Amino acid sequence: MESEYSIRKATIKDVDFLAEVIIGAEKSLTNNLGIANFFELTEEKVKELIIAMLEEEVDGCDFSISSFFIAFYGEKPVGALGGWIEGYFDGMSSNLLKSNLISFNFPKENLQKAQGKMDMIKEMLHIERPMGTYQLEYVYVDSDHRGKRITQQLMDVHLAYAKQMDPNVTKAQLSCFENNESIIRAHERNGYQRIKRYVCDNEDILKYLPFNVKVLLEKTF
Repeated sequence: MESEYSIRKATIKDVDFLAEVIIGAEKSLTNNLGIANFFELTEEKVKELIIAMLEEEVDGCDFSISSFFIAFYGEKPVGALGGWIEGYFDGMSSNLLKSNLISFNFPKENLQKAQGKMDMIKEMLHIERPMGTYQLEYVYVDSDHRGKRITQQLMDVHLAYAKQMDPNVTKAQLSCFENNESIIRAHERNGYQRIKRYVCDNEDILKYLPFNVKVLLEKTF
């Protein structure tokens, strides 16, 4: 990475930026924030709830401060990527941890509103995450700093960190909405292969998510 950029582990002080990263990644190059649409919340409220979940400091899932590395341009955060070893903390799946955080923090009335959409959206929400794999989630780089190999450097840092945590970890996985073809091709150039597609045939899915197809990619390292 060019000398003016640096990478460090996220801390509790970074929760506001991490919430922006999660929202930016969820939109996947669109204006469609799925988590807001699904729970019938404003983007402002979603950010507030994401910060609350991050501040719980639960390790091992999408909404864990400890999952993130942040790229800085000088003192300014400009990109981030989350990652964790699936099941590393108490053998609990990240999907369960994430679901518990949402259930605890989201308003009950909005959780109830989401129930009616669950059958349509469940295939897109529950991506397979095999125990012992390194899961990468929520990659985002500020538009002014793209093209600087920041995503590549964040991934390299994550995989090195994974080996430090557990030398037996050999596979990394990530998922992307299929409409984001440029980022998928970038991952493929970095050695990732498409191994599965998650498709929702219900056209109403586009009211809630940026696209109706997610792609699972995997790399041995």
